[in-house]
Amino acid sequence: MRKKLLALMLCVSMVVATLAGCGSSDGNIALSMEEEQIEITFSWWGSDERHEYTIAAVKKFEEEHPNIKVNMEYSEFTGFQLKTDVKMRANKEADVLQLNYAWVDRYSSDGKGLYNLKNVSDILNLNNYTETQLSYGESNNILNALPIALNGKVLLYNKSVFDSYGLDIPKTWDDLFEAAEVMSKDGVYPLDLDASAIWFLAVAYVEQSTGKAVIDGNNKFNFSLEDVKNMISFYTELVDKGVVMEVSERNDSYIKDGTCAGTMQWITSVNKYTGFIEEAGGEAVLGDVPVMNGAARTGWYVKPATMYAISASTEHPKEAAMLLEYLVSSKEMAELQGLDKGIPSNAAAKQVLESEGMLEGLQGEASEIVDATDTILMSPYFEDSALQNALKSAVIDVLYGKSDLDSAAQTAYDAMVKDLK
Repeated sequence: MRKKLLALMLCVSMVVATLAGCGSSDGNIALSMEEEQIEITFSWWGSDERHEYTIAAVKKFEEEHPNIKVNMEYSEFTGFQLKTDVKMRANKEADVLQLNYAWVDRYSSDGKGLYNLKNVSDILNLNNYTETQLSYGESNNILNALPIALNGKVLLYNKSVFDSYGLDIPKTWDDLFEAAEVMSKDGVYPLDLDASAIWFLAVAYVEQSTGKAVIDGNNKFNFSLEDVKNMISFYTELVDKGVVMEVSERNDSYIKDGTCAGTMQWITSVNKYTGFIEEAGGEAVLGDVPVMNGAARTGWYVKPATMYAISASTEHPKEAAMLLEYLVSSKEMAELQGLDKGIPSNAAAKQVLESEGMLEGLQGEASEIVDATDTILMSPYFEDSALQNALKSAVIDVLYGKSDLDSAAQTAYDAMVKDLK
């Protein structure tokens, strides 16, 4: 009896050992019937509408990949960068991150602060991007981020207002001043410019005059004191001659009621401002970037609208890459996102929108105009708030007599140089 019991025990132990051996490839026998649950985190910012469609897309991703749980961190843009800064310093950032173009250099100037996406190129279909598009997300020749869409400033006009004065849509700087001369008697302005648009136009005017880039290849401020003085003079002339109203006085209501007959906005905002013009009973049309005769430089700055990256600290690069690929190329995400972030850079996502007729309208046309322009990839520091605020403060001080042109230009120039040391 005892020998039979020992034999039975030996047999059972051999069976258990065999089963354990069979399950060893998955780590333990409990996982042989079901994959291990992996948790990753995804962070982004945006409007309530963006939150809604992004959450819906993540839920669809989880349905397709039940072993992956995505924890979502999202908010409006205000304060988002500060929170991301803190998490990056503590190595506690999300596995998949939405980033502004300038933040790639901020967080990974040597290419090591974010994950090298070429390490997961078996999951990410990088063939859906051109080499130029991929270069937007490179730091130190390491691919750290993928562009969601290309963005640039475009001029949008209320054609009905120009028609009422017998004027064509402006093509040159002189056309803008001539339009202002006709419209000003009725208190109408050809253009509405916010602080960002002022910076773009003033830079374009001086670059066309001098042939110099405002920021050089080493990300240093490249304009001279005289160039800054010309930026201020140019903007104050726009105000004095009625092309635009002074920046602190403007707001979107003037586009809605027809007080301003045009505006400069990002491609991603074209549909919004088209709606404003149509509310005023007008017809929205796109215009050309003004160029002077004999311009020494004619390029127009563009940038990736936003980008996706993977944390260098992620413990689950495979699953993070699976989510990233879904966000940039899946049919579901493309349909949900539409044109909210612009025309997709990813060829697969763009094809989805084309096949469903979602690229029609002014936003699609705006993207084509920018693509056809002599575009220049902006420095990550081109939109630095300190640069824009220095120009804005200078023009306000000159316009309201708080400072003369020479003093205001010197103050602005010193601030700009210091900011990009």
